[in-house]
Amino acid sequence: MKAIGVTGRNGSGKDEVVDYLHERYDVARLSMGDMVRQIADQQGLAATRDNLHRLSQEYLAAKSRDYFARKAIQTVEDHDWETVSITGIRTPTDVETVRQHLGDDFMLVRVAIPDTKVRYERTQARAEERDRQSYDEFLQQDREEQEIFHLSDTLQMADIVLDNEGSLAQLHSQIDRRVVPQLLDDET
Repeated sequence: MKAIGVTGRNGSGKDEVVDYLHERYDVARLSMGDMVRQIADQQGLAATRDNLHRLSQEYLAAKSRDYFARKAIQTVEDHDWETVSITGIRTPTDVETVRQHLGDDFMLVRVAIPDTKVRYERTQARAEERDRQSYDEFLQQDREEQEIFHLSDTLQMADIVLDNEGSLAQLHSQIDRRVVPQLLDDET
């Protein structure tokens, strides 16, 4: 089994990478964020970014810093997937836990959009409940995610960086050339 972890800042295109791998190459997909959204749903909370951040903090403090990473690993082990992509890897502890467990069968990919305004505009285009409405709120969210998850440290741990400032076709081409050969052992 091979696994790819996908990380990046809000609006960078993490879900697009996972969805593309699933649709084009039949790579199973797993979302650590969905785990938090499921907890919110069970508690009757709206899946707003504030609620999800608060729940993440509560679980990481009460259970362990690697709670969601261990839960993702358990989910992977419970399935007979040849390949899996895991999105929502946020903390350095997430990366360390998954790498320790999967070793060389794990690769971390960072999806990068250096221009903050481009990321903001893309979140506005997707129009999800979890996204902030104003640019100032979006910037505040970036600061909160840095404080909570130490995301910049996680981003530095990436094995591959995909530049997603261009078109969707350009992102897909990078995935095909740089990620798929390592993930699928050139069987494509």
